[in-house]
Amino acid sequence: MHFVKVFSLRNLAALVIAFQIGTLFAPRPAYAMFGIDTAAIITAISTLQSAMNTVIGTAQKVINGSLGLINTGLGNGFGQLSKLSIAGVTANQKIADANNIVQAQTLRDERNAEVRDLHAVNRQDCLNLQNGAAAVVAARSGVQVAAALDGGKNRRTDARKGTPSWTGAGQATQAANNHHFAKYCNDAEAEAGLCAAAPEALINADQHAGSLLRPDVYANQDAINLANDYAQGLIEPVAPPALRGDAIRSPQGQSLLPERRAYAAALALSHYVADDIQGWRAPTVTLTTAQRTEATREGRIDTDKGSQLEALELDINRKLGGTDWQGDLQAMPNSKSVLIQIALLDAQRNKIMLEQLILDQQRALMEATQLSSMERDRLRKFTPMTVPSPSN
Repeated sequence: MHFVKVFSLRNLAALVIAFQIGTLFAPRPAYAMFGIDTAAIITAISTLQSAMNTVIGTAQKVINGSLGLINTGLGNGFGQLSKLSIAGVTANQKIADANNIVQAQTLRDERNAEVRDLHAVNRQDCLNLQNGAAAVVAARSGVQVAAALDGGKNRRTDARKGTPSWTGAGQATQAANNHHFAKYCNDAEAEAGLCAAAPEALINADQHAGSLLRPDVYANQDAINLANDYAQGLIEPVAPPALRGDAIRSPQGQSLLPERRAYAAALALSHYVADDIQGWRAPTVTLTTAQRTEATREGRIDTDKGSQLEALELDINRKLGGTDWQGDLQAMPNSKSVLIQIALLDAQRNKIMLEQLILDQQRALMEATQLSSMERDRLRKFTPMTVPSPSN
C-alpha cells in the first residue's frame, strides 16, 4: 500500500512538470489577448510543485526509513532465529551425547556387577562344601568301623580258635547267655538267681531294635556295643561248633563241610548288612559349625561328634527348616547362585541314591541266598541215590 501511494505522488509531480513545460512553450491562448497575467499563474504552479516535491521527498524518507527498519528488524530476527535453531540443534546433540554416555556407563556398571556376582562365592557354597566333606569323611570312617565289626563276627561265625564255638556247642551257648546275664539281665533271670537285674533302660536291651536303629549317632562305646549285641543276637545268637579233629576227618564231617561254608557265607552277608547300619551311626566325624548350629536348633544334646547319617540328616534339615539357608537363597543376586544350590542338592540326592543302590545290592544278594537255601532244603527231601560202582 505504501508503494502504491509513492507511485501516485511521483506521477502527479511528473504531470505537473509536464503541464508547466507545456504552458511555457504552448501557443498563447486566446485569453492572453484579454490581458490575463500568466506570470502569476506560473508562480503559483511553481510554488505548488515545490510544495509537492517537499511532501514527496518527506514521504520517501519516511517510507525508506520504515523499510530500512523493517529490513533490519527482520534480518536481525531471522538471524536470531537461525542462531537459536543452531543452538537448539547443538543442545540436542549434547543432550543425546550425554544420554548415550550415561546409558553406556549404566550398562557397563550392570555388566561389571553381573561379572562380579557370577564369580563371587556365596556363603552357602562354602557351608555346603564343608558339610559335604564332613559327610564323605564320616562315610569313609563308617566303612572302617563296619569292616572292624565284620572281622570280629566272621571269626565267631567261623568258630575260629579263641572263640567259644571252637570248644563246642555247649560252650558257645553258655558264652552267649553269660554275656546277656552280665549286661541285660531281666527280672525273671534275676529271680532265678542267674544274674543281678540290670538298670531299667538296659533290661533286655539286646533284644530291642531301637538299640541299633534309633540313634542317629551312638553316644559312646557302650551304645556301639549295645547296637552290636542286638545285631548279633538277632542274626546269630550262637555260632555253630567248629568241625575239627576226628569230626572233620570223618566222612560225615567231610560231607558237612560244604554246608558249613555255605552257612558261614550267608551269615557273613547278614552281619555285613547289620554292620553297615552301625557304620552309618558310628561317631566318626567332627561336625561343622553349621551342622552343630542345626543340631542345637533341633535340641540335640551332643553336638560335637557326628555320624555319616547325622551329618547328612543335619544338612538336609538345615535346608528344610533352617532360616540361614532360606535367607541366603532369597538374597542370592543371580540365577547362577541358585543353580549352584540346586546342583549341590542333586549331588546330595545322588549320594543318597548311591547308598540306596548299595543297600539294594545287599538286599538282592540276601534274596539270592534265601532262594539257594530253599532249594537246598527241597533237595534234601529226596533220598540220596546209591553211588554206582565203577565197572570194568
